[in-house]
This record gives sequence, structure tokens and C-alpha cells, in this order.
Amino acid sequence: MKMRSTCLLAAALALNTIGPTGSASAQTSTPGYPLSWITLGTQGGPIPNAKRSQPANLLVVAGKPWLVDCGDGALERLAAAGYEPSQVNTAFISHLHLDHIGGLQGLIGIRWFKPGKHSLLTIYGPPGTDAVVAGILQSLKPSARIEAGAGPKGATPETLTKVVIVKDGSDLSVDGVRIRAVRNAHFDTSPGQAADDGSQSLAHRFDYQGYGIGYTGDTGPSDAVTRLAKGVNLLVSEVIDLQAWIATTNASPMSPAEKQAVIGHFKTQHLTPQEAGKVAAGAGAGRLVFTHLSIVGTVEATAPNLIKQAHESFKGAVFVAHDLDKF
Repeated sequence: MKMRSTCLLAAALALNTIGPTGSASAQTSTPGYPLSWITLGTQGGPIPNAKRSQPANLLVVAGKPWLVDCGDGALERLAAAGYEPSQVNTAFISHLHLDHIGGLQGLIGIRWFKPGKHSLLTIYGPPGTDAVVAGILQSLKPSARIEAGAGPKGATPETLTKVVIVKDGSDLSVDGVRIRAVRNAHFDTSPGQAADDGSQSLAHRFDYQGYGIGYTGDTGPSDAVTRLAKGVNLLVSEVIDLQAWIATTNASPMSPAEKQAVIGHFKTQHLTPQEAGKVAAGAGAGRLVFTHLSIVGTVEATAPNLIKQAHESFKGAVFVAHDLDKF
């Protein structure tokens, strides 16, 4: 347990910063689609990057913005996309790694703090989300005691926040959108590992008015994710440049045991472009978008190869997303 945590931290700290943003065939408009997807943050992992924000996405449903993951920097990207935190009443969290939840405190706090009409924020997340949110609410108590918030009299961060636990196999409806979730392959659930306590990493599918978007979350190869994404119009997938990361890890000062664990994590709990292409092809997806870019070097240098490798099995359009791209 301790070794695994140390190794994963070492993997994160080994991440090179991604160079200037770039993408191949990025799309900026969604004519006629009942759902649209904005990649707010496309960085892979928790290390700060000057050009890319940590993982966060916006699903726009009939003009209403839903957050799908909320990494650090999500509020700044939300503003750049033209939305206020007060407009976000719904958020989905794929898993509880820090790069996917680092912006939640700001979202919860600013929604309460800013003047104007206040509404309930419902956070849909895997087991443990309630404990994470409880900790965030506790951290906001000093601000609430100062009574600097401009919300309605008696409103607190607690009264404006609700958590709904989503698990493997969940099937729910929110504002006319059908949402399904399955456990993916990002967590090691073998005995003695952290995820054997019931923690889950989830992939999601959103269907509205005949249009479907699949979101892999962070995952390795997973038949469950392929089945979930069957027939989606758009598949949003994580991606890793595996060989580059193996070389980078082997050149790092980590111990041999740490290197072995980190490389094993990369191989089994993330998707190469070929593997993501197989998921998209197996699902019969219309388009494939890469985000959560775990790459070495610049996006400009890497994107063409990511697309080429995905096209080995998937013949549809493939995009490598910038922050703030819209699909």
C-alpha cells in the first residue's frame, strides 16, 4: 500500500510539463448537436502546466453547463468559456484522484460567496465523494463564519451542496439526460490495494435527444467501457504516449521497484492511442477526442503520431484537444 502510493506520487512528479498547446483538427463549433462538450482542461495528471489546465470538462445541455471532472484551474477555464460558477448546478466526478477534484473547493465556495441568486449544486461522484465534499465544506467554515458571503440569509455552503453517489451500473436521469456509469480499469482492485476498499473509477455515458457522448475517464483497456460507449456519437478518451513514458521513467532517479510499479500502472491503467482506437472502433463511435494528454514533449510534435496510431483500428475522425475546444 505505502509502496504503491509512493510510486504513483513519483510517477506524477516525473511528468514533464507539456509544451505549447496544439491539436490536430480541433473543432470549435457543434452545429445542430443537442449536447456539446468543451474540454476545459486537457493536462494529463496533477503537475501544473503553463499552457494546459488539469482535467475538467463542460457538458452543455440545452444551454446549461454541467461539469464533468473539476481539476485545479477549472474555474478559470470556466470563465474563459463564458460561464459563471453560479450557472453550474450539476457536476459529475469520474474518480477521486486529486487532478480531477482540485477545483471543487473553489466551485462550492464561490457559488455560495458571490452575490445573486443561489441554487443547489448536485455533485454526482463515486463512493467516497461524500467524504471529500464533507472535508471541503469543513474547510469553508472560516469563510462562512466571517459572514462575508453575499448569499441569501441563512444560506451556507452546506445548504447549497448535495452529493449523489454513483456506482458501477448506475443508470439515472437528470434534466432529461440519461446518464450511465461503469467501473473502468484505472484502479487496481486486487486484495491489499487501495481500491479494494470499494473505491471506484468510473466511465460515463450521456444521452440526450438521440445524441450520445461517452467519457472514458482515466482507464486502462476495459470491455465494460467499450460496451458502455456502444454507438455513441462522440467518445472522449484519455491517452498516454506509453513508450515515451517508459523511457522517461527508466531515466528517472526512482528505485527499480518504483520504476516497475509506475510502468505497470502506465501499461494497465491508462490507454495508448491504439487501445483508445480499439475502444472507439469496438463501440462504433462516430468521433474520437483525446484529452487528459499524458505525453512527453510538445503537443504539436506528439499529436500527429497519436492520431496515426488511433487510426490503426479506428477509421473515424480523431481530434487531440486544446483547453477550451468545443465538440
